[in-house]
Amino acid sequence: MALGALIEQIRDPYQQKARVFPGLLTVLPLCVPLLWLLGPHNPLLTALLTLLTSCGAIYGLASVARGRGKRLEEKLLLRWGGMPTTILLRHRDTFLDDYTKNRYRAAIKAKLGVDLPTAQDEAQDPAAADRLYSGVTRHLRELTRGKEHSLLLKENIAYGFHRNMLAMKPLGVSTSLVGIAVGLFLSETLQFSPFRIHPGKLLSPGAVGGITLFVATAVLISWMYFTEAHLKRIGYVYAERLFESIAGLQSRRARSKATAPAAKSTEV
Repeated sequence: MALGALIEQIRDPYQQKARVFPGLLTVLPLCVPLLWLLGPHNPLLTALLTLLTSCGAIYGLASVARGRGKRLEEKLLLRWGGMPTTILLRHRDTFLDDYTKNRYRAAIKAKLGVDLPTAQDEAQDPAAADRLYSGVTRHLRELTRGKEHSLLLKENIAYGFHRNMLAMKPLGVSTSLVGIAVGLFLSETLQFSPFRIHPGKLLSPGAVGGITLFVATAVLISWMYFTEAHLKRIGYVYAERLFESIAGLQSRRARSKATAPAAKSTEV
């Protein structure tokens, strides 16, 4: 991948925050001591890192985070019973009060012209009802793209970021532990030949050892924040913001009138 194309990918707010950041945080505890020790004194390493970046190493990390996030999401949806956007529209779900649920359903009818299943329809064929709910929310996501829906985009980014961080958590915890071990070695707190532990060295670990220990420990603690329960809450927040954004959409009839002149001129 060319460097220019990579930069364009990173500029995208969703790509940057939801995909690139989880990948970079995973490898950060290992990169800090490597760059600190070898970077300033090794032009070859600097050139190698530049080459890896220009060839798409960052994009590769983002792809790994996205791929693991999608696989994790598939497993979570089986436990949750579907996406929060689908669950909230179900008659049988009690997360929303009846007034709010009916308000969202009425807005979908008014803006999209879609008759959602009744409680009886849903009870007779839950799978068919879920397919329609999924299609409606997919349509809503297409209609709510743009600067006027920046708050919804932020919620979508938050969900994608937390999903991918949760998916990368096993790898991130492992690299953080390795980073801590490297920091202990660099600070001479941990020696291997012969094997000794000097706790007193932690009081003066040195620049590289101290920075490595600090970064690896901070990243390790941050991974504890990402849990399935927290991700689920963020998913429900995004679902509510999505349905609340319906009020700002044009009705189906208004959109048809707005596009009618363009269609007529094309035919001429």
